[in-house]
Amino acid sequence: MRNDGFLPLGRRGRGRRASWLGALLTALLLALGALVVPVAASAAPGDVGVEGPSHAGTGTPTGTKRATNALWFNDGFWWGNLWDTASADFHIFRFDTGTSSWVDTGVATETRASTHHDVLWDGSTLFVASYRFVNDGLPAEPNFPTTMRRYSYNASTKTYTLLSSTQINNSKVEALTIDKDSTGRVWATWREQDNRIYLNVTGTDGTTWGTPFPHPAGLSNVSVDDISALIAFGPGKMGLMWSREVGDATDGMYWSFHVDGASNTSWSPAVAATSGLNSGDDHMNLKWLDSSGGRVFAAVKTSFTSPSQPLIQLLALDNASSQWTAHTIATQGECPNRVIVLIDEAAQRLRTFATYPKPSGTTNAGVCSTTGGAIYEKSAPLNDPGQLAAATKIPRIVDADQYVHNVTSTKQNLNSAARGTANSGVLILADVNATNRYWHFHDPSGGGSPAPTPTDTTAPTVTATTPADGTTSVAPASDVTASFSEAISPATVTANTFTLMAQGSSTSVGATVTLDSTGRIATLNPTADLTPGTTYTATITGGTGGVTDAAGNPLATSRTWTFTTAPAAGGTLETVTLTATADSYVSSGAPGTNRGTSPTLWVDSSPIEITYLAFNLRAYAGRTIESATLQLTSAGNGSTGKQNIKLVANDSWTETGITYANAPAPGASIGTLGPTAINTRYSVPLSATGLAGELGQQLSLGIDSSSSDGLILNSKEAGATSAPTLVLTLR
Repeated sequence: MRNDGFLPLGRRGRGRRASWLGALLTALLLALGALVVPVAASAAPGDVGVEGPSHAGTGTPTGTKRATNALWFNDGFWWGNLWDTASADFHIFRFDTGTSSWVDTGVATETRASTHHDVLWDGSTLFVASYRFVNDGLPAEPNFPTTMRRYSYNASTKTYTLLSSTQINNSKVEALTIDKDSTGRVWATWREQDNRIYLNVTGTDGTTWGTPFPHPAGLSNVSVDDISALIAFGPGKMGLMWSREVGDATDGMYWSFHVDGASNTSWSPAVAATSGLNSGDDHMNLKWLDSSGGRVFAAVKTSFTSPSQPLIQLLALDNASSQWTAHTIATQGECPNRVIVLIDEAAQRLRTFATYPKPSGTTNAGVCSTTGGAIYEKSAPLNDPGQLAAATKIPRIVDADQYVHNVTSTKQNLNSAARGTANSGVLILADVNATNRYWHFHDPSGGGSPAPTPTDTTAPTVTATTPADGTTSVAPASDVTASFSEAISPATVTANTFTLMAQGSSTSVGATVTLDSTGRIATLNPTADLTPGTTYTATITGGTGGVTDAAGNPLATSRTWTFTTAPAAGGTLETVTLTATADSYVSSGAPGTNRGTSPTLWVDSSPIEITYLAFNLRAYAGRTIESATLQLTSAGNGSTGKQNIKLVANDSWTETGITYANAPAPGASIGTLGPTAINTRYSVPLSATGLAGELGQQLSLGIDSSSSDGLILNSKEAGATSAPTLVLTLR
């Protein structure tokens, strides 16, 4: 039986709920208007934020594309559209600031589990658009209705009542957003099966929908992995932004607007807010600030792969000049993802929230993964968004044991009396998919100065090494690397703090030690090849006089690991290092597209993405392979999954001609990579027996995966230091 009372669902110790009796007593006290003494939320060591109710029974309940919103502020309260596990419905929940918990009002907004939502509160009516969704890289599917439900609000009883339920479209889509114009018409946008950006709009009653139609502007024909979003801005306009990822110079984020009251198909020509290869990705979150001259802000993601390039940006539209400017929030090297922006009108600040790698002291600390991490905030003054790039990242939601992802909040601006959000503070909601729990962060401050920047007291850690501890048959020409959980002070990474010593020796190997541009990867390059058949110990020195982070926190203890070089057997050994003569990747999401000039190589299972490499072994006919290592550098992100290196029997493919439609099938596996971190050089041992028949001809390799946590690698176009290379020890 559904309980229509208010049941607070918050954290009472890790993984425990209050008893049924306690919940019933709470509900009775609330119904009687009694004073409930707030219960402080507890947390496990390393946790930041508060664990909320379970969402078991539905996946990704906050959505996976940041265009949508799940929260709103009304009548002095925060409200949310959350899944109720007991009834297997989405309900309207009220946020109880005293107990930092969610209270179920019992009002259902959607009965379908596998749905995402966009919520709009216009000051008198609540609009909830809910749609069945497809995953990244998949086309829209017909015969899955998207629904908009409208609710009235009673301020006396603090309750919502359903007014109407209407159908927006009849498609399962990747993302759909709504907004309301100044005439009372509600607009919706999404990407359809034909990879066009579509729209629909109601009459001025805000209820009766017309017939969906494609956006008329040029460049709104997009790829299977693009989305769109709407924002009402002023005076009297509806704005539309969409991503374009077709793999050429027209990639980017595009903008068009409609003047309220004009014909439905009367939209301005498309304008590029950003443009150029890899400058767009299907993540965006829009806000409008009329009190500052009608500026529109968009938090967006790019597809850039170099550590110094921006991966999430804040785009700002000057409504008077119709010009967009781009400001870096975080670079690719910081590994951010799924960003939203909120405008605090009282404090006159832009507050951005995104997923970043987890902080030190937690499980999977520092690991860059598309599965999630922790939610951090970076903020800057409204009049100077350029400060975002250097702003301190503040952890807002951290589950010490699991990944957090998919942060969401409200379409509304914060702490604005004119917009009905006076003293709202900020509330964000995120998802821990592994435990099926909501998590939230609430800052009750009603504007004013930004929160003080916390002092960094967290010690750095070594998160990965190459070769890995215990590896054997390492090519004598190999370098040694260490990856760190955060940026390291360059002055502390030297030949004295990163050393390599042969077993039985008291003298370190002569070497050059360098730190990459992100400050997170140290490389030891021996001045001569290592001795074959020898065990070596690598050491990163911690403690006083050792490696420290930028704030001066030292590595807590020294990190050591050992590996053994390949033996010299059966005659003189020769080690050769070969750079790939051709490399490319193919994608089922764009079966006819060639990516031979791309600086990156992608490996994924959804959509299917396979990397192809070619090496020239014609000069080594008649030789014997003692050991083989494939060296690869991760780029845009690491992966929690594993990738398979396979032989490709058909060598007829070319770098500039290969596509998913004509690519040869990979054969037997000869090596495995993963899990991987961001911007790390890996040496993958390959089967010498498997490669024996390839000497004297071209070697073709394919890299595929059964994991949907995709990996991005650097191609030879990214530069010699990160290009795919094959290291062979021959006799």
